[in-house]
Parts: sequence; C-alpha cells; structure tokens
Amino acid sequence: MITPIEIKVNLDGDVADALTCLGCTGRAAIDRRIWFAEPRPAGPDPAPTLLSSRIVIRLRSGENDDITVKLRPCLQSQLVGRWRTSFTNDALRYRIEEDWNSDRRALSASAVSQRPAGSLHDATILGADVTTVLDTSQRQFLVSCTPPGVAVDRLTAMGPISSTKWTQVRVGDLEVDAERWRIAGLDLLELSLRVTPEHSESHAEVRNRAIDRQRRFETAVRRHGLQIETGETKTQQVLAVLRARSIGR
Repeated sequence: MITPIEIKVNLDGDVADALTCLGCTGRAAIDRRIWFAEPRPAGPDPAPTLLSSRIVIRLRSGENDDITVKLRPCLQSQLVGRWRTSFTNDALRYRIEEDWNSDRRALSASAVSQRPAGSLHDATILGADVTTVLDTSQRQFLVSCTPPGVAVDRLTAMGPISSTKWTQVRVGDLEVDAERWRIAGLDLLELSLRVTPEHSESHAEVRNRAIDRQRRFETAVRRHGLQIETGETKTQQVLAVLRARSIGR
C-alpha cells in the first residue's frame, strides 16, 4: 500500500506576526476546542503515559465533534487484519499515512469517529472516563494494534486547547493549512500540506515528489522571513504543559 504523506512545518517566533505575514489575519477560520486523554497522574513524573506509548487519543469540539485514536509513530507490522489498509464506513474513518516534520518521518494510523456537536461534552468534564465514549471499532483498533502491556483505561481529558485553522493559505506557489494552538501561555503555529499518491505512481515516485515538495515548502516559509522550529511537536509541547498543570492541582 502506498500511503499519503503529510508534511508539517512548526514555526518559531511571534505567532501573531507570522499570521499577519501569511495573510491569515481577518480571514475566515475554523475554531475548535481540543482535549487529549491521558491517565490521571499518579506521581511526580510529568511524562504523558499514552504519548510515551505512542498512542494519542484526541477529542475535538466545534461545528461537529470527533474523537481520534492514533498510533504515531507505529510500525507497519503492528497494523494487522483490516487495519492494514485505509477505509471509511458509516462509523469510522481509518487512515494510514506518513508524517514528515523536518528530518523526522513516521508512519501513523488513525481511527476517527465523527459525533454530533456537543455530544462529547460530558467526556471532557474533570473526573469523567474518556474510554466510555470510544467507538467499538476504536476499541478493537487499540486491542489489535497496540503493544502488549499498554493499559488504555480510566482516562481523563486534558484541556481545552483553543484551535484556530485556516485553509488554502498561500506560501510561495503552494497552498497549505495553518493551525494555531493556544493554552496556558503556550502559542503554537503549524503549517501543513498533503502529498497524495496519484494513479499509477510507485512508492519511490511518491516519496521523491514529497521530498521535492518539502524542500519547496520549507524554502518558501523562510523566504517569508519566518523561522522553522525543529524541536518537539505541538502535541508533545501541549501535553507536557497539561500534564504539569494536572500534577500541580
């Protein structure tokens, strides 16, 4: 199977200035709130338990709600049975893709369950167990594809993170998405685009096209006078803040 490739660029520096530079200020945007599910901290160690096991469970609310179970990074050998290939049915949208960020490249697999607006509210209340709102197929995904010994139960929602997303943002000759995350003094901006396999393309051809697109993307960002951040992903950064905050309660 030849997977799509999502190329991401995290920006360093003042986010408001970057948004003005990119022409996002004053444009229509998609506003959402985001939570991540993690076990309630049982000690002083701030390391997110699920994330360190390469599992992400994310809840989003906005015009519609959704809950995502993602393995990232994962191995192709982890994806067994029907989880070997992407599919969509009435209950679930399942996608396998590569995530590229600077020189970091990882395979990810995500199972997304769409929900009516407001339906995940109770799961985000402090003390609620997020696992109760997982779709049956998402539970099967976890059981089938996660490493032995990883406990995914009695999870609490950490957040909310304020998310604002702009689409079709011009960066050089490319159209990208821009997403801003804000929480507890943390202000992050990520740009992203997708490279989708075309008919009859080989795996090598898709990767070569993605390498060229990534080079053009990063060059165009720098030509805008913007600085690329090569540290932790935005998910790692916000979870570190949320985990530390929950321990301090």
